[in-house]
This record gives sequence, C-alpha cells and structure tokens, in this order.
Amino acid sequence: MIIPCILDRYAKMMRELLERYQIKDMSSWDGVNADLVITDPPFGIKFDGKGGNYNRDVDNVVDGYVEWDVKEYAEKIRGLLDCITNNTKDDGQALIFSGWNNSNLIHNEIIKSAELSLRGKLYWAYNFAPACKLRPAHNIYEIFWVTKGKTWHYHNRCSTLHCTAGEPNLTTLIFKRDYKMNMPKYPTRLPFKLIQSLLEHFSNEEDLIFDPLCGSGMVGVVSYMLKRDFIMGDLNENGKVVFRHLLDYYL
Repeated sequence: MIIPCILDRYAKMMRELLERYQIKDMSSWDGVNADLVITDPPFGIKFDGKGGNYNRDVDNVVDGYVEWDVKEYAEKIRGLLDCITNNTKDDGQALIFSGWNNSNLIHNEIIKSAELSLRGKLYWAYNFAPACKLRPAHNIYEIFWVTKGKTWHYHNRCSTLHCTAGEPNLTTLIFKRDYKMNMPKYPTRLPFKLIQSLLEHFSNEEDLIFDPLCGSGMVGVVSYMLKRDFIMGDLNENGKVVFRHLLDYYL
C-alpha cells in the first residue's frame, strides 16, 4: 500500500534527522568542519522562560534549560569561541546571537581572540514576549558576524520579505517571533524566517551548518528545509523533544 510506504519513509527520515541532534557539551565537539555556525548562547540573566509575564502557556515550556551565571559568562564565551574555531573550515564563519545584557562580554572576547575576527554586527528587531497592555513591546538582539579566515561567503539578497519587499538591509533585520500554540516549547527559540534570511545570506545549499547550543533545534529545522546539512547539540535532553515536534510541524 502507498500510505504505509510513505509513513515508513517519513519515520526513517525523522530518525535520521533526530540523530543529528546530540546531547553533549559544546566543549565535546571536535572536527565538525562546518561552513557556518549559527548559535544563540544562554542569556546570563537567570532566565528560564517560565515567567508569568510571558505571552505563553508556561505548562508547555520544557524543563532543563541550562543558564550561564554572569560571573562565568566571559569564560563560557571563550569556550564557545574555541568550539567555533575547532569546528569550522578555514574559511568558516559564525553568527552569534546576544541580548543586550552581556553583549559587551561577547564583543570583548571576540576582539581578544587570536583565531577569529569580528566582521560586523547585525541587529534583529522583534516583538517582545512579555505581555504589555500599554503599548506594543519590542526588543533588539545583536548578532555578531565572525569569520575564521580572511575570506567569507555572503549573498546580497534572500527570499524573505526582508529583501524581496525592498532593498536588502543587513543592518537591521525585522522578523516577528512565530509562536507555536499547543506544542512543547523551549524557553527561547529563533523564528523560522530570521534563520532563513541568515542562511540565505551567509551560506549555500549543501553547506554544513553547526549549532553547539541548539536548544529547540530550530537552526537544524530551517537548515534541512533549505537543503543545508546540519549537526547540533545541547545539554538539555528536553530540547530534542521540542525539536521532534518542530520537525513534525514543518515537515
């Protein structure tokens, strides 16, 4: 029968994709040889994503999010930069997200790095998760563009409205958060269109995308949908649960 055959192929594909999400610390990776790293480190603000002021059902938020203490934040970022250095190609590059709270620490550690160079900084403007009755709430994420060598890959346009609705502008990216209702949620997750825009600007089809702090695994979902290869990891086993639900949703 056709339907069982399709279901078998889908189940096999899901197993293969889930295997690319590994439960491991970022320091355990070696020799990935990725073309591009996209990663969103913990905030360092005692965040767990379950605050009552967030516009979400906190019962759907999975446990196990591993936060970084602000006292160890610079050391953790040094570890992340070492992970990027050890797991990218000679012309590899990385996009590192940061909230405003500890972005200065990330900036300082990149500048001090002997192996990586800061090529620029992008800004993502988005609707803020905490509910606000008086006015629309928004926030800004910083994205550090880092390269390992003296050459890099970059395309002027992407297929999102960011570029197709006007002149491409990588100074400020404006993408709304795409909330998923009645699904297991990770405390923080980047929206599909934002990752799509970054992948189309900074990578090519069949490139290997790596995220050593992958959380929900959204980088892997979008990479697969855009015909990129991917591998990623996180310490939180519940993140892989969210990843499976996201795969079901998008596939």
